[in-house]
Amino acid sequence: MNPSLTRCSAFGLTLLVATTAPAQSSLKLSSLTPGTEWTTTVTNGDFQAPGPLVGCWHPNPTGWSGFGEMSADPGTNLVRADQGVVAKGYASGGNPVGLLQRRVTLEPAMDYVLSAYLWNFGNAANYVHTVVDFNDVPDEPQLTLYANQPAADQGYFVYRYFSTATTGTNLTLRVFYDGLTGTGAAPDYFPLVAQWDNIAITKASSFALPQTNSMVALSLTASGNDGVLTWPTSPLELKPQWTPNIATPLPWTPLTNAVAHSNDQNTATLSQSAGTRFFSLADAVDTSTLNRKMLLGYQGWFACPGDGSPVNAWIHWFRSQTPTAANATVDFLPDISELDADELFATSMTLSNGTPLRVYGTAQQKTVLRHFQWMRDYGIDGVFLQRFTSELGNPTFAAWRNQVTSNVWAGAEAYGRVFAIMYDISGQPASTLVSTLTNDWTFLVNTMKVTSSPRYQRHRGKPLVAIWGFGFTDRPGTPQDALTVINQFKAAGFTVMGGVPTYWRTLNNDSQSDPAWANVYRAFDIISPWAVGRYGDQAGADNFKQTLITPDLALARSLGLDYMPVIFPGFSWHNLFPTSPLNQIPRNAGNFYWRQAYNAVSAGCTMVYGAMFDEMDEGTAMLKLAPTAAELPAQGTFVPLNIDGTNLPSDWYLRLAGAATRMLRGDSPLTAGRPRNP
Repeated sequence: MNPSLTRCSAFGLTLLVATTAPAQSSLKLSSLTPGTEWTTTVTNGDFQAPGPLVGCWHPNPTGWSGFGEMSADPGTNLVRADQGVVAKGYASGGNPVGLLQRRVTLEPAMDYVLSAYLWNFGNAANYVHTVVDFNDVPDEPQLTLYANQPAADQGYFVYRYFSTATTGTNLTLRVFYDGLTGTGAAPDYFPLVAQWDNIAITKASSFALPQTNSMVALSLTASGNDGVLTWPTSPLELKPQWTPNIATPLPWTPLTNAVAHSNDQNTATLSQSAGTRFFSLADAVDTSTLNRKMLLGYQGWFACPGDGSPVNAWIHWFRSQTPTAANATVDFLPDISELDADELFATSMTLSNGTPLRVYGTAQQKTVLRHFQWMRDYGIDGVFLQRFTSELGNPTFAAWRNQVTSNVWAGAEAYGRVFAIMYDISGQPASTLVSTLTNDWTFLVNTMKVTSSPRYQRHRGKPLVAIWGFGFTDRPGTPQDALTVINQFKAAGFTVMGGVPTYWRTLNNDSQSDPAWANVYRAFDIISPWAVGRYGDQAGADNFKQTLITPDLALARSLGLDYMPVIFPGFSWHNLFPTSPLNQIPRNAGNFYWRQAYNAVSAGCTMVYGAMFDEMDEGTAMLKLAPTAAELPAQGTFVPLNIDGTNLPSDWYLRLAGAATRMLRGDSPLTAGRPRNP
């Protein structure tokens, strides 16, 4: 078998969250955007090589053999992802069975997904069963579509997980119908009884469900000498794109014209002098690449008693279960004005008006979805969800982490953002480092199936996973430990990013000096050196660009690696470590952050990691924050956004992150000065 991993780009609102699958799952093609799935089609599994014509039939598509009234022909009730020819089953002669089959060879002890597009053209009295399976294997994986399933004649995407540890590796893949009853088909379709297309066997690590269908009307009208493009707003952010012709493949180009929003409608004015153009809408955030993206770190580590989390305790807000100012571990506090009462949990601190200070927990899906709505609203691409290996040995904390993962997954799908897992190995016992990483990633991929999400971030054609901490002087693991994990992840079909020491290239300062670490760093597909706290003002950021980012980027490119620098808005962890000064690295009203974004883009970086969306313990949070002392507790010491002398709205840093993302994508000019009103 010589499969090809395919990814068709389209847009769609995705609300599919796969959990441990039953024998099979079936989704109406009409509810999907077919072609947006990540699957590995078997050789000629799309039947585009129909084989020799025998009479008026193509009974033996190339690579397939069979019997009965089977033929590779132009399809019926096709969808966008079908390429014209499909496998069709007929029953004009009353044949009880029609079958095509081929041999496939798979890897041993590997988890796979069998999937196909299936149609059934029967009715209550006249029908067959549309089937795909492997012939006579243990725990035989089978896909079946029955005539009594709603709209079976319009087609379904059907899939099922299986393992070659059970089925074996040398298999006979069969496409057939059986169970002929009556004529086998409804009168309108007879003698056509069944249809198959896009037969795929995909490694579970690479499989992703298709996006659900979000058909949105796009209209073009004349307005004087110009044209006006109009489309409704939707939860998924859609962007117009254009092409000068409708040749295949379509050379779509993003439309950079300004978009106005009014009364749930988006409009863009077009100049008629631009020439002939065809327009369509596309997903604003392409899941297939990190290029031209900024992802923020999402800690997701806040918990409160009563928030529905398994830990049911104060986590990361306070150092003990007494929620007072003396025990606070955060320097910033969130703006909670948009959160509902059921998302908030009272502390023992009070605001100046005497009401209790309330905070949130990430076990609440509503809150996490709100965070992703903000990302959509401000044009932020998505997140690296932090997963702390030191917590995973505790079943209660592991369950909480899984709960947060499900919430992030749902948020990304609801609002068209992307997410990827980033492991943080801080505090992990060295003796269990390798097993914890490899076992947990197997759990996430094969049990939770996080990479099956259409919104899971991919890069270089594979799902992305990041590991932060290898090689730091104060983090666990040997070079061999690191290489074992990296190589195992890569061999299993993943792109691997390393959150590495600042001085990975020179093996000094925060990097361990053993020369073997150089091979570890070069084993990653993407290098992301840590930068938080390495400089404290714009002059320091400029020097960092010249002495580290520019030569780092040059070396990474020479090695065939991608390079993702880290930028941050400021730093403060006085309440976590009281001997440290409050507002240790001032934000300077966003000028410090913007200078770093400008430096990264001007240096030639094509991807950026933003630290962090919700890190309030270390004061790098970008989410909506308390803008003035009036929104902070009357007790304790905290940092309002106006601490540097400039009054700012609570969403200021979300606005800056969105503006920096537009600059990174090339949608706005490269400018050294911070926008006055991003």
